[in-house]
Parts: sequence; C-alpha cells; structure tokens
Amino acid sequence: MNVTKFSKQYVLHLFLIPALVLTLLFNYAPMFGNVVAFMDYSMFDGWMGLGSPWVGLDNFKTFLSEQWFYDLALRTLTYSISILIFSFPASLILALLLNELRNQLFKKIAQTVSYIPHFVSWVTVAAMLYMFLSVDMNGLVNNIKVALFGGERLIFMQDTKLFLPLLIVTQVWKEMGWGSILYLAAISVIDPHLYEAAAIDGAGRWRQMIHVTLPGLVPTTVVLMIFTLGSLFGGNFDQMFNMQNIVIQDQTNIISTYIYYQGVKGAQFSISTAVGLFGGVISFILLMIGNYVGKKISNTSIV
Repeated sequence: MNVTKFSKQYVLHLFLIPALVLTLLFNYAPMFGNVVAFMDYSMFDGWMGLGSPWVGLDNFKTFLSEQWFYDLALRTLTYSISILIFSFPASLILALLLNELRNQLFKKIAQTVSYIPHFVSWVTVAAMLYMFLSVDMNGLVNNIKVALFGGERLIFMQDTKLFLPLLIVTQVWKEMGWGSILYLAAISVIDPHLYEAAAIDGAGRWRQMIHVTLPGLVPTTVVLMIFTLGSLFGGNFDQMFNMQNIVIQDQTNIISTYIYYQGVKGAQFSISTAVGLFGGVISFILLMIGNYVGKKISNTSIV
C-alpha cells in the first residue's frame, strides 16, 4: 500500500476497524470450533485442552452413510433453488419497473414501501402468517375462502405441500424491495448517452430497456448470482425455523435447522458440527463454480 496515500486517508481506514473486529469475532473466530467435527466431543472434557478423544473422519462417515442426510440435502437444495427461481428475478423486475416511473414523488413512495418488509424480522413475519392463515375465526384467509367459496376451513400451516409456496411468497414479499436497491444503483451509473443514442435510432422505452438497461445490469446480476449460489446449500435458517411447527418439522427440516435441533437442543455437537462443516465446503465449491462460470460467460467475478 502507498504509505503517503494511506497517511492522507487514515481517518477513512479507521472507520473500517469496527467492521473488521466484528468480522473477525463472529465470522472467523468461530471457525476454530470446527475441530469438534473430528472429535467425540464432550462438553465436560472440552476441546481447547484436547480432552475429548479424536475420531478422525468417523463423524463424516456416520452421516454420509445415512439416508436422512441425503433427504436433508435434497430438501435444502429444493427449497433454496425454488426460492431463487422466484425471488431473484423479482428484485430485478421491480428495479426495472421503478426505473420507468417518471413521477419522482410516487417513485420514492413506492421504493420506501417496498423496502420496509426487509426490516421486519422473520419472527414477526411468521407470526403474521400464522395469524392470517389461522384455522379459527380470526384467520383472514380462511374467512375469505369460506365466504366466497364455502367448504371446510384449511389448516394451512400444517400442510407440508403448502410449506414451500409459503416460503416463496414470504421471501419475495420480504426481500424483493431490498434486493432492487443494487439494481437501481447499477442502473443509475449506466451512461445516459447510450439511451440518447438508442432514442435517436428510434428505440422506445421497451427497446431501450432490452438493449441498454439489461446489458448494463449483467455484471451486477452475475455477482449477485455468484453469492446466491454460495448460500444454496445452507438455506435461510431464520425463515425456516420460524415458519416450522412441531407437526411438519420432520418433513420440512433442512440442514441448518437440523444442525440447530441436533446440536443445540440435542447436544450432539460432533455430528452436527460435521454436517455444518461439510455443508460449508459444498457452499464454497458452489461459490467457486459460480465464480468460474461468471468469469467465462461475462468476464465478471468476485475474485
């Protein structure tokens, strides 16, 4: 690093210290705990003093030889990919629609309204969902269904077939507006002369969007897709955990919720750590594959 440049900007670098400390404390320091995956860990013997016996790869062999792990992995990928298919383009479409608004006041109001759900916790979202879909007389959706179509009141939150659609709907509603921010930022730096040239050539708003806006969003889209691929194997724990209930828990568990139930509640620290570490390795591989493909296709990558 250029020492002279650093000395002139040292105040800006000082602002990085809190973020750096938090990253080291909550993202890197816990990695040392992965050693538990190679032990028959006992909380009474601990691992810092190497009191728990080493078992090598036995914990990995255990879960890789069990059918339940492959069921968990398949369900995790199914849920993650399904949510990705609907939520990823939703943010892009919303950004394109907002960009076409000419009334600035209405545009700002629409942006603000679309951002708000992101700041609502998944605990609150799940509570609202259970309230709206309740089977009793307070359930708004069931009340409307019975009033318009008749029939029996449905127990939505105990039907495993409806669980994935509810995941998709809540994810899109909650994160669509927030995800559009990066696209809107990318649109704002597209050279205005490109739009002027397209207009001179007779291109309307639709053709300008197709031939100018979308190509200008390719780098941003590729980078976001790369990061999304890296999180496919983990799933969204907050969303899954809060929307589950005891009736459908076994049929809707994914890897992250399994780690919680077995590791935190079941005290099976070694096996749950091994599952988590294996999932982290798979996520890293997916991230690198996405990075490689993105670089080949659009010359855009994160490394």
